[in-house]
Amino acid sequence: MEEEKVRYRYHRAWPLLLFSLLCYFMTGTVSSIMNVSVGIMEAERGWNATLLTASLSIASLVNVVTGFVAGRMSSKGSAKRACWIWGILYCAGVLLMGISSSAGLFVVAMVAANAASSAWGYNTVPVLITNWFPTKKGTVQGFTSMGILLGSFSTVLYTQTYRMLGSQWATVPFAVIAGITLLVMALGVKDCPEQAGLAPDTMERIATQPEFDPSRLSRGEATSGDSDEGEKGKLPSRESARTFLRDPKFLAMTAILGIQLVFSGGIMVQVVPRLMEVSFSLDEAMAVLIVSSVCACVGSFVFGIIGDKYGVDCGVKLSFTVGLVAALMNLTGQRAVVFASLILIGIVVGCADNWPVNVCAELYGREGFSASFGVMQPVIQLVGAVGPAAFALVANATGSYDASYVMAAVMMGAGLVAYSALMRRR
Repeated sequence: MEEEKVRYRYHRAWPLLLFSLLCYFMTGTVSSIMNVSVGIMEAERGWNATLLTASLSIASLVNVVTGFVAGRMSSKGSAKRACWIWGILYCAGVLLMGISSSAGLFVVAMVAANAASSAWGYNTVPVLITNWFPTKKGTVQGFTSMGILLGSFSTVLYTQTYRMLGSQWATVPFAVIAGITLLVMALGVKDCPEQAGLAPDTMERIATQPEFDPSRLSRGEATSGDSDEGEKGKLPSRESARTFLRDPKFLAMTAILGIQLVFSGGIMVQVVPRLMEVSFSLDEAMAVLIVSSVCACVGSFVFGIIGDKYGVDCGVKLSFTVGLVAALMNLTGQRAVVFASLILIGIVVGCADNWPVNVCAELYGREGFSASFGVMQPVIQLVGAVGPAAFALVANATGSYDASYVMAAVMMGAGLVAYSALMRRR
């Protein structure tokens, strides 16, 4: 059937879409809570705010470990079952953050909740999305990952609940949202659409296949008529996490995609001071930051569509190009041009998290997605973690944020060249 004649009934997968959007929302809730709670805990309970803030570094490292664990869980079993584990752990951790009687217990609870939300949204939900939409994953991923940007408003939710109910109950709304998310999953989400009587991508009605397992080919369990021999994108059964980690090309791809995460994390934490450096007032800078965040939502969705329509390679190259142009525009120092550059930067930030999903899905198909993504995503998280520190060190060493944008331009230019060269040899 020709592509233009296919009808995609996305609405039939609304439980998965809602569930994924909520999961992505929760990925940033813990860090948003910490932005406010460290000051509250110091004032109310006498805990050291600096040490509480520093504990976020521990949480980031734990996220990498749980990312690998989440990848192995999804590749060896049910992604939905893994979501139950992460959801329950998140609820327990976030509730314990509110009622903790000691700083040590608070930190343990925070690390657990943060790790669970990261493994839930970043590492497990993409497996479900790719199972349901193997060729339309860009559009769906672009839409649902807007929840990451919407998660920035959780600071407001925590603050308002604290003002009404106090610090002990300020985290309760997040546990309630997580509970609703789990309920949606329990009532309407399966590991793959065939189990719900729907065809992948199109969501056409088909005979229900309760025991269907999309990863069976990657484990060498193909049924009659399902042969992965010679098919592009199918993983041989011998592939494992260790094999990916020993593959220079796979690691090079991971490092290149990680550049965009370094760019995103490093640039976004410097938006306000950079704008004030080029004569924006604090209020104006905050307004521009909000506009940039909204553009991140737009970028996530639009680049998802571009990736589906024109291919992942085109989308990745275009996003590197937009990032390069945006960094150079910012260096002009002219108010109007700087404002426009932040719009483009927001767009790049919005799509940066989506490319690992799209690349793994396109290269390995849904049969091999969980195995490959389970390795790539945690490594990219580790690479991206250096972004804020790297950009801050450069700015501090030179006394100007211009140097940060020079580094950003160099990084995005190098990423574009490296990605293009690597894909030519694919």
